[in-house]
Amino acid sequence: MNDISEILRALLDQFASTSEVEREFANMMNNDSQLKEDYELWCDELGYDRKTGYQDFIDEQMRDRDEFWESMSE
Repeated sequence: MNDISEILRALLDQFASTSEVEREFANMMNNDSQLKEDYELWCDELGYDRKTGYQDFIDEQMRDRDEFWESMSE
């Protein structure tokens, strides 16, 4: 089983913008039926909507990163 959270975090580290992460992950799911199935299970387990789950997760990760850096600068 794919660890969707880790895949999305790795993509965030790799790409400069969230739109690139979203585009790449959507492309990955289109090309990998197992990834798509794992994603749907991940959404169900964590309470994310299947249409927007990865986008919501990415937004949460970005907020967490911003909060971390804000607290470090204080």
